[in-house]
Amino acid sequence: MSVGRETRLSAWIERFAAHFAEEGIPLIGGRILGYLLVCQPVERTAAELSQELEASSGSISTNLKYLVTVGLVTKRTRRGRQAAEYRINEKAWTEFVQRKLNAIASVQTLTDDGMRLLSGDPERAMRLRTVDHLYGWLSEELPALWERRPASPK
Repeated sequence: MSVGRETRLSAWIERFAAHFAEEGIPLIGGRILGYLLVCQPVERTAAELSQELEASSGSISTNLKYLVTVGLVTKRTRRGRQAAEYRINEKAWTEFVQRKLNAIASVQTLTDDGMRLLSGDPERAMRLRTVDHLYGWLSEELPALWERRPASPK
């Protein structure tokens, strides 16, 4: 690959990491995810990730444990090889997004409960009603959208 392309990929990995940092994934974890999505070969050891991402081995190790726990990355060991290899778990992204959608639905349950608590106090309920209305709409619309999602490419 050309140096220019690698530079652009590095910048893309940083943008990817920054996006997922806003989603609650640590910045190094996002860098690992971005890198594992585009690296060749598809599996990397923790030492290779540390070198490629210029991050400490401790930070890489901590974030790999987290990413394996949440299912976005898989870990594989091989007989005769000391270091485990990590790769992106492409199938887990569907579950990851599904958990986010479930979290949206749970906010609507919370706002419903709050609206019941404030049923006799419309002035206090006004701000909550705005949030409840939005999350109610999302809870109704997102399941149909999710069902229409395209199949994963082969």
